[in-house]
Amino acid sequence: MIEIIDRKAAAARVFTIFADLYKPPSLEIWRELEQKDFLKNLESLVTDLYSVEFSLEGILPDDFGQFCRIHTKAIGSAEENAVFPIESLYKPWTQDETCTLPFACEKGYLLGDPAMHINFILNELQIEIPNEYRGIPDHLSILLELAAYFIENAPEKFSKGFIRDHLDWLTEFERQLNVQSIHPFYERITEMLIKVIEAEHKFHK
Repeated sequence: MIEIIDRKAAAARVFTIFADLYKPPSLEIWRELEQKDFLKNLESLVTDLYSVEFSLEGILPDDFGQFCRIHTKAIGSAEENAVFPIESLYKPWTQDETCTLPFACEKGYLLGDPAMHINFILNELQIEIPNEYRGIPDHLSILLELAAYFIENAPEKFSKGFIRDHLDWLTEFERQLNVQSIHPFYERITEMLIKVIEAEHKFHK
């Protein structure tokens, strides 16, 4: 058995790895990815921690250039009709029944209630995020990094609530990725992430 303090660190590590995989490609991230057995080690960590068997074999892009192109087409560019991993897009813009904006209850808009809540959390924790995320604080990479932080540092009730409230839209994101079907990298990573989140929920029941 993994002791609880070690389990928290391991779970936080898993969520941090996933957070990095959804960020715009950098040579640093690519060099980690192309290291021998990196994805195999992620599989093993997930299996040991959550008893989830999942293969990432065959999803690694051929080179850094292809990795960049896949990111742009799959999750990084409006011009490519990419499927953006941003929470607000998958939920009604606001739950405020007094809001009179015509799109208040519609989906597909940025800076909705989820983004406002994440901004509040970031301000409370005095955490600054990179400039490219300022208008999209509920980007999946930020959400996963916050989840990792809470898993390791916050009471279990808080981390469980954060994951439940802010990572409950990934099934729809995965469905749209599968329709886009540019390359299996983000599709498989997202499928694995969903299984990890489900297992994390079960652990806390």
